[in-house]
Amino acid sequence: MIKAIIFDMDGTLYTNTDIKEQFAKAAYSTLAKSDNIPIDQAQDLIEERRAELKAKSGFPVPYTLTLKSFDIPIKVWHKENIAFFDPRDFLHKDERLKASLVKLKKNHRLAVMTNNNRIQTERVIEALELDGLFDRVFTFNSFEILKPELEFFKKAAAELGIEPKACLYVGDRYDVDLQPAQEIGMQILEVKGPEDIYNMTSKVFGKEQKK
Repeated sequence: MIKAIIFDMDGTLYTNTDIKEQFAKAAYSTLAKSDNIPIDQAQDLIEERRAELKAKSGFPVPYTLTLKSFDIPIKVWHKENIAFFDPRDFLHKDERLKASLVKLKKNHRLAVMTNNNRIQTERVIEALELDGLFDRVFTFNSFEILKPELEFFKKAAAELGIEPKACLYVGDRYDVDLQPAQEIGMQILEVKGPEDIYNMTSKVFGKEQKK
């Protein structure tokens, strides 16, 4: 039986092309400042590295992990993107998402687990008007660990006080979110954005009712 549902955030609870652009620009700016190079050179280097990493893994690699490959400390990257943009300028309340989460919360503990930092995560949750719906919000700041490291998933389940096999992990990226979650025994659900969460009540409760 599923007792907890853990959601990835970016690309799962919301999709937004403007925010994707801002993350990219913030990444270019971070490398440019770190290496004291022009922004266009930083952009070329990052996108070339992302292409290389994708070729190796078979999946698109987020900017956080790309910058990590340049030996840029995660805390430096987070400080830069916090200052660079505010997701509240681009997001707004999603009535259907909130209604779905309210229904799910009646019988499950809900959590968010993201590689993003605490400040940007709080901004997103505030913009979507989802305050108070999550029992726990796990960010990089929680344990200073990044997905897809298995320890992040193990610690999140432990903090929720629930066995991994009783957790459902919901995310949009197989290699970063779903594969490691499944590896430690969590059930998984792949989504392409909040639209796929709107009918989760029937998916989750329906499966449980058949047991």
